[in-house]
Amino acid sequence: MCGIDGFWGPPDHALLRAMTDAQRHRGPDDEGFFESPHVSLGFRRLGIIDLAGGAQPMATDDGVVIVYNGEVYNYRELRTELETLGHEFRTRSDTEVALHAYAEWGVGCFRRFNGMWGLAIFDPRDEPKLVLARDHFGIKPLFYAEWNGRLVFASEIKAILQDPTFPRAVNEQRLYEYLGQGLFDHDEATFFEGVRQIPAASYAVVDAGGMRVERYWTPTLATDAAADPAEFRERFERAVERRLVADVPVGVCLSGGLDSSSICAVMARLLADRVPDAVSLGDRLKTFSATFPGDPIDETAYIDRVVEMTGAQSSRVQPTSQDFVRELEAWVWHIEEPMVSSAPYAMWAVMRLAREQVTVTLDGQAGDELLAGYDHYPYVYLRELLRRRQYRVFAAEAWKSRDIVVPLARRRLRQRRHAVDVGALLDPAFARRSHRARDERTNQDVKRRLVQDLTTYSLPPLLRYEDRMSMAFSLESRLPFLDQELVDWILRLPVDAIIDSGWTRAILRRGLRGILPPEIEQRRKKIGFTTPEFRWYRARRAALNGLLSSPTFVARPWWNAAAVRTAFQQACAGERDESMFFWRAINAEIWARVYVDAGLRGLDDDSWHAGFARRGDLLFARANGNSEASTLVNAVRANLGKHLFVTTTDGVYARVPVRSQLIEPGDSVATAARDGLAQLAEHGVKVTDGDVLLVGEKALSISQGRGAPVDSIRPSRAATVLSHFVTRTPSGIGLGRPATMQLAIEEAGLGRIVYAALAAAVTRPFGRRGTFYRVAGARVNAIDGPTPGTLPPYDTWASKAPADCDGAARTIEEAVREHFGVTVGVAIVDVNDLGAEVLGATDAVDRPLVRELLVDNPLGQGDERTPFGLVRKVASEPRLAMRS
Repeated sequence: MCGIDGFWGPPDHALLRAMTDAQRHRGPDDEGFFESPHVSLGFRRLGIIDLAGGAQPMATDDGVVIVYNGEVYNYRELRTELETLGHEFRTRSDTEVALHAYAEWGVGCFRRFNGMWGLAIFDPRDEPKLVLARDHFGIKPLFYAEWNGRLVFASEIKAILQDPTFPRAVNEQRLYEYLGQGLFDHDEATFFEGVRQIPAASYAVVDAGGMRVERYWTPTLATDAAADPAEFRERFERAVERRLVADVPVGVCLSGGLDSSSICAVMARLLADRVPDAVSLGDRLKTFSATFPGDPIDETAYIDRVVEMTGAQSSRVQPTSQDFVRELEAWVWHIEEPMVSSAPYAMWAVMRLAREQVTVTLDGQAGDELLAGYDHYPYVYLRELLRRRQYRVFAAEAWKSRDIVVPLARRRLRQRRHAVDVGALLDPAFARRSHRARDERTNQDVKRRLVQDLTTYSLPPLLRYEDRMSMAFSLESRLPFLDQELVDWILRLPVDAIIDSGWTRAILRRGLRGILPPEIEQRRKKIGFTTPEFRWYRARRAALNGLLSSPTFVARPWWNAAAVRTAFQQACAGERDESMFFWRAINAEIWARVYVDAGLRGLDDDSWHAGFARRGDLLFARANGNSEASTLVNAVRANLGKHLFVTTTDGVYARVPVRSQLIEPGDSVATAARDGLAQLAEHGVKVTDGDVLLVGEKALSISQGRGAPVDSIRPSRAATVLSHFVTRTPSGIGLGRPATMQLAIEEAGLGRIVYAALAAAVTRPFGRRGTFYRVAGARVNAIDGPTPGTLPPYDTWASKAPADCDGAARTIEEAVREHFGVTVGVAIVDVNDLGAEVLGATDAVDRPLVRELLVDNPLGQGDERTPFGLVRKVASEPRLAMRS
């Protein structure tokens, strides 16, 4: 696998070098260049086949030059045919075969290839021309743009953007289709205005007369193939075997699902049979998986079963929501355009793991689109049977697929009851200057729907993330289900070979019976390489709320930011549907910051540490036009994943975290706050009149001696019993532990706690949440339990709410006035990732405003050691400055 780039037009070596360097991750092993008055070609190589002889650009004796990204798996057969036609070869590489195939058959060669590729060929014979081509399904990317008298092309868009004069403008129509309809990668357009992609199964010819694009293959549906499970197995095994050819180690990505398990089982059998190309597997098959212990999507049991049956060596990674937020900017940078969800992050983590041991992996992508693996396909099949008036078959299939169709129907009804009105969240002016894309997906014809999903609606975005996630770590990913011969044969099968007797992927299950574990063969539920998605968003709601409240998000002309934030908070609370619109808005915002506003040409250190937040702060400071925001953003850093600036109904405020020494029982919080502000002044940020000083309640509580190690608290029997009726959270929030429930009883009295529990039990069936804490009171709500990841030793402590919060606020206010000569407001706050409360404050503090300012828990809930914060208004309204 490699990265290619170049342009048709005047030479510019500096530009060619910059474009090629931008794709170094695609090919760390070698580089090459070709330059002429007509065309310039750049190449980065990831060596896979013929490590010594496959250098590029590669040329024929008569001057035809190729740069090529991908693999043609039938290159040996083509080479034999070309040799009979008189062609001589100097290497063992498939690149040379592709080059000679073009020299012999011209653009007609592409329909002969069985593989994945994006390539560029300069043909100087007769009239000079540049040929760009892409494989049948678009597995390998190829983008182009016309600018400054050149037609520029590359494997990745970021290479095209290396031209500093190229305008980084948003394609608002594509963005509207994405935000409003969830569509993307469904045609040649991209999110970048002026950048397009060569369509799958197409080639383009560029010459002095311009550019023309032609298709060389179109999928054809028929029903003339015999639904023979043995033939499926033979074709599938051949597809897998072809993808083992390599001079580097090969492994497999194993999710535990039917598709990846099928590939794994066949690879294990080929290894046991010692087929020649299985030498790339080594002595033992290597599998790579993502697991999520305790989560409903965890597939550990299925992975274990496949590993047990195949004898494979299993390597696993456990991605977390914290990892995701920390690496989100780098992930967005590599994936280049907004995506459907956070699901590809699991693949990102698996590919990084795999690269430690292998250079090539096989993966089960496209099995669902070919063989109806998703839950909606049985529904489409039932509608097709009704359309055909096959009522007896319909009744039988409906009954046998009830465990799939009924939950799907219930889920859709539930979504309708709590639906998010996406149109109401978009900016009306943005909607008026855009139009809805035609969505031609059929719900009454399974095979036609499969082709639509294969070519337009489902597979193209999956192929994009498959390529970017693997190439981010210099890893080649191969997809046996997209073997050209296998696909053409499957498209000729009757529909009951795909869905039969309530079983999707029927012919695969029958064809691989005996080599798949029964638990896998009979799996009904589709999961695949994904993440817990909305459970992750809910777990990281603080960081995401900060993004949705940030000045750059609020200033965008695409959405109503306040409405989006409110709807997201309602979804996190279970009051709205868990719409993927929220992810789309978040993804679009981070993408715009990285690629459009900041104009990044590469990753930096911040990119791997939740850099999107600081990126937004820097953009706002640049746009704001006064020195206050610039001084703050240059002097201090927000906590990881948090924004320094947030927008409220009253304007834009900075929330500066203030570090402190470890506060212990008996310490003076006023002194600690004073010292923290003094240290902040040394960095150029001096406290001024009108600022508000935030004081975390836990620090104050501990200083007052109202906290203790959890194992020193002796719960009563009542506390033990009552704690069983409260959800126990991993973050330490809540009363789901006997120790914290005991503190609640001591704080509010047993009677009130029992009454609160009864009130919550009565109102819960009606969808009312938070009743317990409303009845028990704010001081009970402020009780903190032990929280892993917080600053030791307090990660094993529990604490009550501090005493006399108003009095403590006045004491701290006086200490600040005496030391700095300024008057500030002081607020004692109880903040966590779920919300904020002001437990006490001086008279000047606007308590509702403070609660609004703390929507993202900017002081943190881990080991940040920032129990204080300084709040300052910096602007009346947000502004957004795009890159000039």
